[in-house]
Amino acid sequence: MSPPKVTPTKFPCPLNPVEQLVTRYAASERVSRLTELVSTGGPAPRIQLRGLAGALESFLLAGCYRKVGGHYLVVATDKEEAAYIQNTIAALLPTKQVRLLPDSFRRPLYFEVLDPTNVLMRTETINYLTHSQSKGEIVVTYPEALFEQVVAPSVLTSSRIEIQKGEDIDIDTIIEVLVEYGFKREEFVYEPGQFSIRGGIVDIFSYGNEYPYRIELFDDEVESIRTFDPMHQLSVESVSYVSIVPNINTKFERDQKTSVFNVLPEDTVIWLKDFQLLLDRLGEAYKKAEEFGKNLTLVDDEELKQLFDDRAFIRPGEVMDDVNEKPIVFFSDYKQPVKISQTIDCRAKPQPSFNKNFELLIRNLLENTSSGLTNYLFTDSAKQIERFYSIFNDLNAEVRFEPIAVSIHAGFIDSELEAACYTDHQIFERFHRYKLRRGFTRDQALNLRLLRDLTAGDLVVHIDHGVGRFSGLEKLEINGKVQESVRLVY
Repeated sequence: MSPPKVTPTKFPCPLNPVEQLVTRYAASERVSRLTELVSTGGPAPRIQLRGLAGALESFLLAGCYRKVGGHYLVVATDKEEAAYIQNTIAALLPTKQVRLLPDSFRRPLYFEVLDPTNVLMRTETINYLTHSQSKGEIVVTYPEALFEQVVAPSVLTSSRIEIQKGEDIDIDTIIEVLVEYGFKREEFVYEPGQFSIRGGIVDIFSYGNEYPYRIELFDDEVESIRTFDPMHQLSVESVSYVSIVPNINTKFERDQKTSVFNVLPEDTVIWLKDFQLLLDRLGEAYKKAEEFGKNLTLVDDEELKQLFDDRAFIRPGEVMDDVNEKPIVFFSDYKQPVKISQTIDCRAKPQPSFNKNFELLIRNLLENTSSGLTNYLFTDSAKQIERFYSIFNDLNAEVRFEPIAVSIHAGFIDSELEAACYTDHQIFERFHRYKLRRGFTRDQALNLRLLRDLTAGDLVVHIDHGVGRFSGLEKLEINGKVQESVRLVY
């Protein structure tokens, strides 16, 4: 007799497992109580979620967003935790762009090196917050990122360069405005704050968009606009309108900047892990920034000098006033420096440690099923799902579980929702790395720089076809996308 095969639990609901689980949380009593408490009139509530475990806070927030929408600012304890939470919420709400608001530097609290990708992400996030037309935005951040002030919405709106398809523009005027806004003219663009002009093609890498824009002109008329990948020159998306945003660190004065909390829409709900830690980290950041500012004469980076000359930072005491009128949900058991108006006990447990012992895992999953819990195994790898099925079948284990093909940062057992959410990386004791936008580096741009230095007639060696002569660039449409390609003559 052949061993029984393991099959996933079948649900009559047509939603996929992720949507089904988030929908269950949206309909849960805790989420209903949360959304009711934050929407009541009167003084802004201070709600504490106790007994959380694993990634449960991300599931509850995703459930709140699914139920009522709204704006959310999640303040983690540090950049790493913020990245994990952002990744998890984004996985639970795949159709919603969940944004991370980083600090401007290569490493938090180390002010020596600015990071162009982080500056872009900050500007992009503030730009979307002030002009969002969706039912709400979700932003995840951490104390060092809140320490830096941002441009006031009204100032940012009046400083945007707007270009539409079909309108006439003057190249000289565009160059003059871009230079005034701190953009640098390059042979090609690969990071925010750069622009290039080749005949009737204008490339601009705005601080408010992940990809640069390519504007093609017919005489003075804007014939087409699209975003493109600067490393491959492949078109990403055709658009009819662009909004160019300058560098928020250098273009604006201190009196034009404000706290991130003042940029948030009025109905924003703040999810905060530890208020006292936030105040302590802001105090530490302010102290280090003051010390670094005294040695500005030793720094060559003009953008860095201007940022510290303005001292556009917030003090710990200012935060208390900034959040006074906004609802706060504390997602930890830590004692907070403010009075808690409501407490919700979640009574969750962390995912057990199995030490790669699958007998223990099988026993636990069977116990969960007998206790009325549904087992969910989270992994972003289809091969890992197959591996689970193979292991259980080899061990003749009649285990019932629901595989979910997304990754979360930590597992938990939620008895109230009758769900045991386990992660593959904890089961196999693998390090789980968060994913952040990396941007386009100078090293990646080296091949493009060499390409731009070529002139017609130069000898070029093709890896497959041998030696040919460079004959310029030619635009080709490949799979519906326009790409600049190298033309070689043999």
